[in-house]
Order: sequence, then C-alpha cells, then structure tokens
Amino acid sequence: MESTTHAGERGNQGESMREPPELKKIVEVLKKEDLPPKTTPWEDIEEKFLPVDFLLLTAKECEALSCLSFLKHIERGCEEELGPVYFGFNSSKLKIAVIQCSMGAAAPGGSIVVVQGAVPILKPKAVICVGYCASLDENKAKLGDVIVSAKLITYALVKVRKEGIEERGHVVPPQQGMAKLIKDAGAGWKAPLKKPKDLKVTVRNDGVLLSGPTVLDNPEHRRQLKERFRQGTAIEMEGEGLYAAAHNHGIEWLVIKGVSDFGDGSKSATNPWRPFASVMAASLVAHMLDDSNVFEKWPHYENKSNRKRRSSTPDYTKAKLNLVKAGGPSVDELEDLSLELGNN
Repeated sequence: MESTTHAGERGNQGESMREPPELKKIVEVLKKEDLPPKTTPWEDIEEKFLPVDFLLLTAKECEALSCLSFLKHIERGCEEELGPVYFGFNSSKLKIAVIQCSMGAAAPGGSIVVVQGAVPILKPKAVICVGYCASLDENKAKLGDVIVSAKLITYALVKVRKEGIEERGHVVPPQQGMAKLIKDAGAGWKAPLKKPKDLKVTVRNDGVLLSGPTVLDNPEHRRQLKERFRQGTAIEMEGEGLYAAAHNHGIEWLVIKGVSDFGDGSKSATNPWRPFASVMAASLVAHMLDDSNVFEKWPHYENKSNRKRRSSTPDYTKAKLNLVKAGGPSVDELEDLSLELGNN
C-alpha cells in the first residue's frame, strides 16, 4: 500500500500561497468564546464521560479548538490534578477528552507531566497528540500536509565526541494497535476545503517525526538536522513526552500533525497556516475515530480483564515518572528516563 494519501485534485501550492485556502462551511472552527462558560461538576463528568475512549493532547489554543470543532455536546470539567479538560462525543458517539499541555515535553505542565497524570484519571484507550509541526523537506511534506508518526525520533539526546556527534536518542514506532491502524490512515478522508482544487493535501502515514525541545526556525540548524536524520519528515515538540508517559502506562499512542512551516527562518510568514494545519490534523483524527468498530475491543487503561499490553517499565523508571508528576522535570531527568526506556 502506498504511504501517502491525497485529498484534492491539483498540485500542492502551499509553499507559494500567502494564505491557506478556505475551509468548508460545514466545518465551523470554534473560537474560545464558543466554549462552555462554566465547568460541569466533576461528579457529573465522571458519570457521563469516564472512562473516555480517546484522549487528544494539544499544546496550543488553535490545536485544542480544532479538535473540539469536530465534537458534539462539549462540556468542560476541572479536576484538581489535571486542571481544565474538555469532553465531547464524536459522530460515532465515542467519548473524547481534549487537554492542553505546555509546549514541549520537559517543561512544567509539558506533555510527559500531563499524560502521566491524565491517563490514570481519564482511562482512555489511547492518547493522540494533535496539532501543527514544521516540515524538514518540502519534497516530503508541504504546507497543509498531515504527518502521521509511523516513527518518532527523540533527537536531543547526544554525546558530543571529538570525532563528531554520537546519537543517543531513540527511534520508536507506535504500539501494535496504532501501528496497524495507520497503514490505512487517510483512506476515504477528504480535506475539508471549500474548493478542493485549491490545495492537494497529502497524508503521510509513513511520517518520521523528530521530537525534542527546539522551536526550529533557522536554516542552518534545519540543515544540520536533515543531515543527521535523512529519513526525517517533520519536527515537533510534544511527542517524546507522550511516548515516554504512554510507554510507562502501557497504552497506545500516536502523533498526528499538520505542516504549518518549514523551520527555515520564515515561520512568522506562515503563521496563518498554524490553525489551518491544526484543522487538517484534527479532521483526519476525527475521520479515523469515526470508524468506531475498529476500537471496540481496544481496552481502556487499567481494564485488566482483557488487557493484552502491559507495561514492562522497571521500578526505577516509574520512580522517575513519579518525580515528574510531582513537579517539572529537569533536562537530566528526562534524559535518564529516555535512556531507561530505550534499554527495555
């Protein structure tokens, strides 16, 4: 099966367009003022939504709003450890939670902290990180294209020798369930564009995402990363934290992000593509989750009666993650955790 799926009829003109194309009118992208003005008591949230079927992890407001735009009957809950969490139903009546973390993995409130704390409370079947990213190669992924993480590379951990850089990061695929699912990601999906001929949106279900702490907007740094990771498709910041926490919990995970820039020093010029790329990614996620039959037998977290995938994370790593939950981890702590995970 081919590794790319196209939505649209004409060649991708993303890099030459100052503004992204218009969306279909049926896709009403929510604004912050459209969200529920008051929180629902947590007891009612528990009764109505828990355990959730899927947790969508976002880092920026436009990413969260894009995800919520594809849900119905949205309610806001506020749990003491998690803070605000939004809940809703998709068109197949799956229960979806949307939570926002800080940018990156290791920052206070970053992805590793949020996922580590949210999974035991919300008990999802899987966690999907949704939003926008930067393409490392215009020939592999253009503005508006959607990248699905067939592989995730944690690139920041290195040993600098006199002879050069020794890579200490990890190349990790999703767990078994998601790995099978993404082979057909994009099948039957149509980009929600007002005029489909304006842009050919490609779904890269063979995407190789670099994940780390860098906000990339420098052509020389981009060139160096491309040289180090020739297989790389795009770069983002939250995936490595999601992977570490999901690995510890023994739960399915995935990163799906739309391309909003090229990390080459022109990031500010493509700012309008951030919400557009987020909508493209959220639309694909909504399309995948609408096929609810696929997930019927997937276990919720802690559903031990039929759970097949159990965490093999050693006690040392669990202790590290408990420290992370109590406060923001240092870079050294995250590196130690990454090394421990890689040795399993």
